[in-house]
Amino acid sequence: MSLETVLAQIAVIQATITGIKKVYDYAPDSVNSFPAFVSFPNAGDINVTPSRRETRHMLKMLLLVSKGHLPSADKKLRPFVELTLDKFDQNVTIGATCAFSRIVHYDYGALTIGGQTYTGIVFDIEVVEHEAKTFT
Repeated sequence: MSLETVLAQIAVIQATITGIKKVYDYAPDSVNSFPAFVSFPNAGDINVTPSRRETRHMLKMLLLVSKGHLPSADKKLRPFVELTLDKFDQNVTIGATCAFSRIVHYDYGALTIGGQTYTGIVFDIEVVEHEAKTFT
């Protein structure tokens, strides 16, 4: 599957998390509806064998709950850690777009997108694709 397909399916899964109002599968200039997810590629590793390519996409999923960094907004974040982990644990193939995926890290607090500060959580998700290939 393509990276675009994986990101689109991640957005579908995020939209099913209780309380999420908006989902972006790209980094917008600004976010005005909360809570919202913003997802985008961060890095990748590629391994090949004579008959297969394995691509490990490292993606960022930002969950934003408010503009600015307000201490009171931190409380809104807490339930979303477990809700997000549970939802992605139930969808390890990201809608059959990959061999497997896993959230490997999260961090929360002040986040910046397009020069704007938000309160949110950054989830790092690893998505692994296996693709049969004939290399010439």
